[in-house]
Amino acid sequence: MAKKKEKSKHPFRENIEVVVFAIIMAMGLKVFAIEAYQIPTGSMQPTLMGTELLDPATKRPAGRLNDRVLVDKVSYFFRDPQRWEVVVFRYPLLTHNNYVKRLVGMPNEQLWIDGGNLYARELGSDDDFVVLTKPWKVMQNIWKKVLPGVGDDPTQWHGWSTTGKATPNDAGHIVFSGSGKTEYASSIRNGYLHGYPEEIYFSVPNTSSRSREVVGDLRLQFQLDGQQATGSIDVGLELGNNILSAKFNALGSLILSLPTGEQRTIDIPARFNGEVDIAFWDHHFRVALGDNIVFDETLDIEPHTTKLPRNRMAFTVNGSQWILSPVKVSRDIHYLPPRQNAAPVFKIAEGNYFMMGDNTQNSLDSRDWQRETFSYDNGDAATFKVAGDHLQHGSDPMYNNPRWNMSHDIMTLRDEFGNIHTLDGDLVKQSADVLQHAPLVPRNYMLGRALAVFMPLKPLSPINRFNLVQ
Repeated sequence: MAKKKEKSKHPFRENIEVVVFAIIMAMGLKVFAIEAYQIPTGSMQPTLMGTELLDPATKRPAGRLNDRVLVDKVSYFFRDPQRWEVVVFRYPLLTHNNYVKRLVGMPNEQLWIDGGNLYARELGSDDDFVVLTKPWKVMQNIWKKVLPGVGDDPTQWHGWSTTGKATPNDAGHIVFSGSGKTEYASSIRNGYLHGYPEEIYFSVPNTSSRSREVVGDLRLQFQLDGQQATGSIDVGLELGNNILSAKFNALGSLILSLPTGEQRTIDIPARFNGEVDIAFWDHHFRVALGDNIVFDETLDIEPHTTKLPRNRMAFTVNGSQWILSPVKVSRDIHYLPPRQNAAPVFKIAEGNYFMMGDNTQNSLDSRDWQRETFSYDNGDAATFKVAGDHLQHGSDPMYNNPRWNMSHDIMTLRDEFGNIHTLDGDLVKQSADVLQHAPLVPRNYMLGRALAVFMPLKPLSPINRFNLVQ
């Protein structure tokens, strides 16, 4: 029998098949593997950025700045989310909206926000709370520079005062010709305009600060030249009750004084000359000299239960010829309690997580989420019940729920699934209205973890960047 000849495909048909296959593959990757999300707000600043831009001269709208985040949607099929990861999840009170926040509270634990730090213990336990210390790789993304300020000359010592034999040279360095002191005059607080990069700083609208509390976690970076030095220079940090110091001896030792009352002596090169990086955050003390980390420990410190009265930074010399470059000062995230009168300790049930934004001054997150439920007899011998998130942030329906008309005879409510309900005002006024704090995100609402953040290239964006998200 003769073999039937196969018909060759038309080139147009082949092209169509390739395009369809590519679309299917792209959709598959989006659904199951990697997807890019656009960041709409600054709640995760400085890790992620999203804001309107204004013309600095006219203050009129001049475009937007929105990070794109690549999200790994595979890992959570094989493991549970981990603390400190930046996570994309469905907002529990409006499930078709996706949020991006940092995971700070884990299942089966009690979470306590106090004094700018987070503490945790096992759910149901009466043990002492233990401080939650962010890893250094996370800290590198979220330190917020406060000194020198935006627009300041980085070679100048704005806000610093000197006494004794301490004078600036032509390069802007402080030279100690004898014993003296350089001290920052006031406390570093958590309030700031917005924290965006200097390239766009003056184009970003100012945001109101939720508080101006004294911060207890700081980082100091500077260059120290002790090549011709004698005696010692003491770098002192007073952060509320936590007093730390790092004393450099010209003969070759570094003496660390810790808030626990301990002292540690570390051998360093005589007449040290190089970069110094001193950081204290989440009860953790880290000292690096150039690329060499000489101290890196979490300390056993009692938590603060009141607002910090002050913080201080000072360089004190007993000797001569120490040369100090202008100091770059950064602060850690300063965690704030909820806006409403909720319990300071949050109980996280099994299978649930607690989320917060890195910009805790301006972040609507687990601290504040509230569910409002209305139930009343609708006249059909049945109880009508509807629930949605409780937001009162402006005239935009997106951020104002529930919403009354001007005469207050009709109320519009968006429920947790995005459905809009128009309710009779008189019945609503007679209903059982329950407002509950709803801080938790269920495990099955987790969509993936943020891998990297990028921004379109100029001129589509005012700045260029591509960073891994930690």
